[in-house]
Amino acid sequence: MTDELQTAIDELHTAFSPHPLDPEPMFSEWGVSYPDGASFKVGARGKRWDELPTQFLEFHHDALSFLGPAAVVDVIPACLAAVLRKARELDMLPTFLIDVLTRGIDSERFDARFGRLTHTQRHAITHALEAWAGSLEDSPRQRAILDALESYWRTPRSEL
Repeated sequence: MTDELQTAIDELHTAFSPHPLDPEPMFSEWGVSYPDGASFKVGARGKRWDELPTQFLEFHHDALSFLGPAAVVDVIPACLAAVLRKARELDMLPTFLIDVLTRGIDSERFDARFGRLTHTQRHAITHALEAWAGSLEDSPRQRAILDALESYWRTPRSEL
């Protein structure tokens, strides 16, 4: 792992203080049920974001679409750290992560999720995305990460 990737992971630790997760309310904020919610809750209960196994995150890659504003900040740093470590177990998680971190058509939902981040948290996500994009060769995934960055993370808040 490069120093840039490790620095980005370290920033995630600083910005998103690891604490035991309470998965019970994670999928209830928007009244949508996640099909594998029971399995997610069992696997995440009492773990900190930095203790969630990569296999767990990959299996529940689609959970990102169901997490509400309070819950997404508990899981996003784990997902970013997994992609920065370039874990071999990853398949679908990177695609879902990029999608969730791109401010697109449903900007109200995106803003509800990420609008309350602290400056430090927003910077940590921005740096993680930049480090991830910088670690890839010219590819569709790198382009998608750069699009996510330009959609919100590099935009001054006054322009949103």
